[in-house]
Amino acid sequence: MKAINIQSYTSTPSTLLPTTVPTPRPSPSTPLLIRITHCSPQHADLLHAQGAHQNNNAKRGWCHPPFVLGYDFAGVVAAIHPAASTGGLQRGDRVFGASIGAFAEYVAVTASAVRKVPVGVSSAAACAMAGQAVSYAAVVHVARVRAGETVLVSGASGGLGSACCAVATAVGARVFALTGDEGKAGVMRRDGGVDGVVVLDGGGKWVGEVKKATEGRGVDVVLDNTGMVDDALRCLAYGGRVVVLGFAARKGVMEGVKMDKLLLKSATVTGYRFGESGRREPGVLEEIWKGYVGMMESGKLKPILYGNYRGLDDVGRALGDLEARKVYGKIVIKVSDPEENAKL
Repeated sequence: MKAINIQSYTSTPSTLLPTTVPTPRPSPSTPLLIRITHCSPQHADLLHAQGAHQNNNAKRGWCHPPFVLGYDFAGVVAAIHPAASTGGLQRGDRVFGASIGAFAEYVAVTASAVRKVPVGVSSAAACAMAGQAVSYAAVVHVARVRAGETVLVSGASGGLGSACCAVATAVGARVFALTGDEGKAGVMRRDGGVDGVVVLDGGGKWVGEVKKATEGRGVDVVLDNTGMVDDALRCLAYGGRVVVLGFAARKGVMEGVKMDKLLLKSATVTGYRFGESGRREPGVLEEIWKGYVGMMESGKLKPILYGNYRGLDDVGRALGDLEARKVYGKIVIKVSDPEENAKL
């Protein structure tokens, strides 16, 4: 099959092209073979390709070359190992999920790595939302946002950020989107369904805009998708909460935060690693997925899709656009047709 196979780390993910690798087969540990119809690059894929992700750590990591790049995908169940439980999934079912190896024509996964695509949701939309259940978890289960509270979302025009905005809006919060430039701000004003948009600037004047919009009080919750805890605390109301979801804007370089800022505002800062939390608390993970898929089915969550990308040959171009910060919403690459007959 064709796949984006990382033989060695690269400083230029935009140059990646598909090569031929063996097609995976269902096994007792990964019983579902999925024919991929769509995949969706994210910033973690850039870090994996460059060897800069924590998963690439030589001593503690598990993702080392050679490996097939990619996480988020949608596809069709092409084959099932006969000796494994699949949670009711059958050959031909449309599914979406996340598993390393998604930038390929096929991927073999565990049953827990995928969910059925909800009725009425396209495979492209499901793919865009495959890795965004963390947004529902962060808003509902970690920050516990309540109706009437104010929420600031950093990286709001990105895939995860826009999903955080949608979930916070759905639970009745007043939502402010923080974007990196005026172009992305325009997208959020038009399609984001938020109450206000603030644009980052080098001088930090945007913090004053947030304070002004909240009558000097600050926001109750900051959902930090980019790595800006220090600035988040400046925007926070007394007793507010910051949930750290990622460090996409920091390129692997972590910031330092003065602890007195937490003390003076009685602030709570919570780091949230969705995958690890799900492994430790599978019952809570099921609650999260139930709530998240329910919002998808109800139409409260609709992804903002960016650009037009087709085939694995476009993975490099998509990663280049991500790295250049051109992208708003989610890139979804169409790999094959959902209705196409499986080759296996």
